[in-house]
Amino acid sequence: MSNKVLFVAILACVDAKLTVFLTDTPIEKIGTRIYRKELLTNAFPSPKELAYDSSSRNLFFMYMDDVAQNSRRAFVNVVTKQAMKIEGIARNKATAVDPDTSEVYFGSDDGLYKYDPIYNVATNIGLYNMNVFKIVIRNNAMYLIDANDHMIYKIFNQGQTAVKFGNMKTVMEFEVDNQKNVHIVTMCGVFCAYNSQEVIKNKDLRVVYHFFVEGEKTFGLSDDGIHEIDCFNGTARKVANINFFPSSMIFGDYGDIYYSIDDDIYRLRPINSYHIYNVRMKTN
Repeated sequence: MSNKVLFVAILACVDAKLTVFLTDTPIEKIGTRIYRKELLTNAFPSPKELAYDSSSRNLFFMYMDDVAQNSRRAFVNVVTKQAMKIEGIARNKATAVDPDTSEVYFGSDDGLYKYDPIYNVATNIGLYNMNVFKIVIRNNAMYLIDANDHMIYKIFNQGQTAVKFGNMKTVMEFEVDNQKNVHIVTMCGVFCAYNSQEVIKNKDLRVVYHFFVEGEKTFGLSDDGIHEIDCFNGTARKVANINFFPSSMIFGDYGDIYYSIDDDIYRLRPINSYHIYNVRMKTN
């Protein structure tokens, strides 16, 4: 009992330090980095499945259309903040931008669609018997999840041919990194197809909601923050806490991060230089 009283007395005599950030805009802190928070649009209900095109600076996304009672597609330009709906596809589930060609693809329950930026319309180009749930384009290759069996397929012949990739079942999320490793989330855990062949289960992560690829590194958002994933060792190292839970989140240019939450889409722009004022406060 005496030890407890002594401990409280020591706390009462120690100065508390309060860190104050003075900014002209809202900020967000992820790990040790501070970002300026900017609203891009809040005109679309429940946006998600973000995909960014560096050449046009357009951010594509899926949203719920209250009139159609189904999901629709739109984009917002991250410079002008002007948004526009995309016609030609009624029920979308997936979106992806080819980083090499800037071609934009959508997925629906009746196949694969390609976006025409001149006419602002999406056209069905193939895979008509597939329910395209998720698309990833990287290393000049396209992969997707077919929601009919929740398995991954690699796409050939400009969207005309699908070949099953591996034997992983109940796939809910996946990503392909720049070493062609395929990161997979199933009902049984988080896995990585190392060198697209040997499948290794991650020892540290039970689930990943969003993957991010930045250079040679792959990150995953889990329940307790952002983790850097080591595919070969099947491990993950926590690198940042995050105090919000996005419905979709991706990296952009110049260290920018885009994410959606509720009916809002935000851009986080890194603040590279700032002053920190530490205010000491007496606790007694």
